[in-house]
Amino acid sequence: MDSCTSEGTFRAPTIAGLVLPAEAVSQEIAIDGENLPQQFFVKDSTAFGSVDDSPPRIPIPVIDLSLLSSESELEKLRSALSSWGCFQAIGHGISSSFLDKVREMGKEFFSLPMEEKQKCSRAASDREGFGSDVVVSEEQVLDWCNRLSLRVFPEDGRRLNLWPENPKDFGETLIQYSKKIRSVMEVVLEAIAKSLGLEEDVFLKHFGDKAMMQARFNFYPPCPRTDKVLGIKPHSDKSGITVLLQDKEVEGLQVFKDNQWSRAPTIPHALLINLGDQMEIMTNGVMKSPVHRVTTNAEKLRISIAMLIEPDPEAQIGPLDGLVDEERPKMYKTVKNFGRFNYISFQKGLVALDAIKMLIRVTEPPVRLLIKISSLYTKSTYEQMDSNTPEKNFIASNMAGLVLPLEGVSQEIAIHGGNPPQQFYVKESAFGSVDYPPPVIPIPVIDLSLLSSESELEKLRSALTSWGCFQAIGHGISSSFLDKVREVGKEFFSLPMEEKQKCFRAASEGEGFGSDVVVSKEQVLDWCNRLFLMVFPEHRRRVNLWPENPGDFGETLIECTMKIRSVMDAVFVAIAKSLRLEEDVFLKRFGEKALMQARFNFYPPCPRTDKVLGLKPHSDKSGVTVLLQDKEVEGLQVFKDNQWSRVPTMPHALIINLGDQMEIMTNGVMKSPLHRVTTNAEKMRVSIAMLIEPDPEEEIGPVDGLVNEERLKLYKTVKNYGHFNYVCFQKGVVAIDAVKV
Repeated sequence: MDSCTSEGTFRAPTIAGLVLPAEAVSQEIAIDGENLPQQFFVKDSTAFGSVDDSPPRIPIPVIDLSLLSSESELEKLRSALSSWGCFQAIGHGISSSFLDKVREMGKEFFSLPMEEKQKCSRAASDREGFGSDVVVSEEQVLDWCNRLSLRVFPEDGRRLNLWPENPKDFGETLIQYSKKIRSVMEVVLEAIAKSLGLEEDVFLKHFGDKAMMQARFNFYPPCPRTDKVLGIKPHSDKSGITVLLQDKEVEGLQVFKDNQWSRAPTIPHALLINLGDQMEIMTNGVMKSPVHRVTTNAEKLRISIAMLIEPDPEAQIGPLDGLVDEERPKMYKTVKNFGRFNYISFQKGLVALDAIKMLIRVTEPPVRLLIKISSLYTKSTYEQMDSNTPEKNFIASNMAGLVLPLEGVSQEIAIHGGNPPQQFYVKESAFGSVDYPPPVIPIPVIDLSLLSSESELEKLRSALTSWGCFQAIGHGISSSFLDKVREVGKEFFSLPMEEKQKCFRAASEGEGFGSDVVVSKEQVLDWCNRLFLMVFPEHRRRVNLWPENPGDFGETLIECTMKIRSVMDAVFVAIAKSLRLEEDVFLKRFGEKALMQARFNFYPPCPRTDKVLGLKPHSDKSGVTVLLQDKEVEGLQVFKDNQWSRVPTMPHALIINLGDQMEIMTNGVMKSPLHRVTTNAEKMRVSIAMLIEPDPEEEIGPVDGLVNEERLKLYKTVKNYGHFNYVCFQKGVVAIDAVKV
C-alpha cells in the first residue's frame, strides 16, 4: 500500500483506489494515519453483535450438484436451504480454469488507472456501473467496497456504455460466464422444486424467459480498522438467487445463523449459492434468505463476483400454492417488481421482506427486525454430557465411554469436578499452547476429476510441497456411501462397553479397540478412543478383532478401502506426473503388498479444551493418509509457517495428507505435515483415517529422479519404516529425523 505520499496520507487500496460515493466525493480516499472517515464506522448492533466478534467456523453445507438425481443429495439440499439458506456448490460443471479467468478479469479491471475505470462510473443515485454505495441518508454507514454492477440478462437491458473496454475480452467472458451460471441455476431450481415435492419446472416458470441477471464485481481493499469497518453491512439479498464466486484465497463472507456469525471458508472452485428474499417468499418461508456480511482485512485485498438472478419484474410473486395449507398459512403477500419495492423500502429505512409479511401469529420475530440473543452453546439431548451420575462424576463420553489405556486402567474414566486425569494435560511446547486460537487458512482443495489438466497438476504439486495435504473433491465416491461409513463408526462407538470389549486390543499392541499404547510414565494421553484394523493385505486381517455389530461393518469397511485404494492409485500417478517422473514410480514402490489400515477415531466432549488434545502434534508414519472428517464438528489443525491452521469440515471431501514415507521418497520435495486434533467441550467427533504404506519388506529411499547435484540425497534408505517409527517412538526419537543424511 502507498503509505508514504507527499502529504503523509495513507491510501487504503493496494492496487487501485477506493472511491467515495458519487453523491459525495468521486476521488480516491486519502486517510490520515488510521483515522478513516466516520461514514465507514459501523455501530454495534444489539441484534447482530459487534464487527470484531471472532465467529466460529461452522462450515455451511457442501452440495455436489452432479449428485442431485439422488434422494439423499436432494434431502441435503432441502436441509441446507431451510436451515442455512445457502450452500457451497461443487460438481457444477464449470472448469476451474474458467473460474480463475473470471476472477482474473475482475482483478484486471480494478487494477486499471482511475481515469480508465471512471469511463464506467455510475451516475449519482444510479446503481449500475462502477462506484460504491448509493447514499440515501446522511446517517448511512458506507461499505468498504467498490463495485462494478452490470445488467447481463435480458439482453435488451444491457447498458453497454458502462461495460469496460479493458480487459479486452471482458464482455465476451462475462456473457459466457453468465450463460454457464444460468445453466447451473436451472439445475438448482429444478432440484429445489423436487426437494419440496413440487412440479420440477415451477420455479423456472416463475423466473421466466425475462428473468434478470446482474453481475456484481466486488473489490475490498485492505482496511486499517477491521474492528470498526465492514466490507458489506449485514443484509439479505433482494434477488431470487445469488451465485457468488469467492476470492480464491482471502476469506471475508460471514453468514448469520442460530444467533451467531459463521465464517464461510473459501473453496477455490466452488460456487456459493444463497437464496434471496424472493425465493423465501415463493417457498412461503420454508427456505431462508440468509442475513450475511463481509468483513475487512488489514493486509490483503479481496475480490468476489456475485451473479444476482431474479424473476421478471413484471411477474407477480408470492407463496406457491403447494406450500400453503392449514398447517402453514400464507406468510407473505403477493408483490410485483420486488427489486423496486426493496429499493423504496431501503430509502424509507424499512426491510422489504418484513414489510410484506402477512399479519399472522409467528412463533419467532423476524431475524431482520429482532434477533433473540441466547446462549452461544445449546446442547441437544443427544449431545449433552452426563454430569449427574450418582457419584457426581463426569463421564467423558456422551455415547459410550472413554477408556484409559490397557497398560493403565481398563475402565471408563470418572472425572471428579470436571477435571480430567493429569495424564491428559498437554505441556506447553514449541508448537504453542493448546488453547491458542489459530486462524482459518483453508488448505488447498483439489478436484481429482481434473487431474488430467496441467493447471490442476500444478495445484497438486504446490499443495503437497507447501502444505503436504489437501481437501480432495471429485473423487468419485458418493456422498451417501461416505455417510454410511461415518454411520457404522458412530454405531460401533455407541455400543455398550461389553460389546466393544470383544474387540479390545492386547496390552502393548496397536490393533483393536482402545486408546494410546503407553510406553512411558511421562507420556501425555490423547483424548481419543480408536478402533484400529488391518484391511490389506487380506492374509493379515485379524477378523477376531472386527466388530460383529453393526451387522454390515466388515462389508462396508472392505468396500470403503477398495474405493480409497482406487482413489489413491489416481493420486499416486498424478503426484508422479507433477514431479515429471514415470507415472507408475510410486505405484511400484507401494506394490501389491502395500499395507492399508483403517482407524476409526472417537473424540468425546472434553471439559478442559484448554489443556487436553484429541491427538497430540505428530506426522504420520504412513506413505499417505486419507481422512474422512466428521461431517459437522471441526477439530483437525495443521502446523504451517510456524502457526496452527484450522481445517474446515467439507462433508463429502476427503483429506489426503502425505506421511513420512512419501516425504522420504520425494527426497523432501513434498512434506509430511505436522498436525493435531483439538477437543470440543460440547460435541463428540468421529473420523475415519485410512493409512497406506509400502510393503514393509521393501526398502524405501529418495527416488532417483529427485536426487541430483542441486538437490542431494536428504534421507537414508530404510526397510519397514513403520516398525522403525515405533522403536523410535519408544525411545523418544523422531523417526524421520533419525533417517536424515
